[in-house]
Amino acid sequence: MKSRTIFGLCCGLCYGICFALLFSPPAWGIESSDDGGPLKLMPEPKEVRLHDGGFRVGPMTRILVEFGHQSEDRIAAETLAEEIADESGLKLDIVGVKATSRTERSSIVLARLQDARVRKFLAAKGLKSDASIGEQGYLLFADKSHLVVAANSGQGLFYGVQTLRQLLRQDGKHLLCPAIAIRDWPGREWRGVQDNISRGPSTPGFMDKFMDKFVNKFTNRFTNRQFQSDFQTDAALQVNLLPR
Repeated sequence: MKSRTIFGLCCGLCYGICFALLFSPPAWGIESSDDGGPLKLMPEPKEVRLHDGGFRVGPMTRILVEFGHQSEDRIAAETLAEEIADESGLKLDIVGVKATSRTERSSIVLARLQDARVRKFLAAKGLKSDASIGEQGYLLFADKSHLVVAANSGQGLFYGVQTLRQLLRQDGKHLLCPAIAIRDWPGREWRGVQDNISRGPSTPGFMDKFMDKFVNKFTNRFTNRQFQSDFQTDAALQVNLLPR
């Protein structure tokens, strides 16, 4: 009995530490050029360059997605539109466009790196698309006239949008994305978290918020585990959290 109690306390402590690390504010930040204080991004991008100025999101701003990838990239676009609406009340249109208009000014462009014009535009800004970007990495560029998130896949684009959501901040009646250049990719293909539901009730609403929180931090595998020491049973449900 005593050994079970010690084991339970150790497990509880480990879960508490992991939960605190994952949900606590990130300790890494970029010094911002405006009065908003340092920009804090979680997880930390691999390469970041911050410049003066920024892209202002206003009522005339549109979110552009490429024809041929609309169904796959719609999740990223809608997630971004919802964030902007929640933060500013702005209702942005999501518009399908041809690849030839991918670097259009004054719009938020969600692009694919298979587009040579997008690769050339970003390379001129110092953002090279190479093998390290892979399927889950992304490039993000913003200046006064452009805001582009580009990736090789819908999954990479989704992760780039999660970083963009963290960059947006209030600027009067608008939102501002600081002028920035980011190259980022995950260090591991699978990044997971486990929840032991035997230690407390897990309602559907709680689990939705729980998984959304981790997906937004680039976690892509979730294990819901139930362990019952009295009967020595261990059941687990594993879910891959990949944008579809």
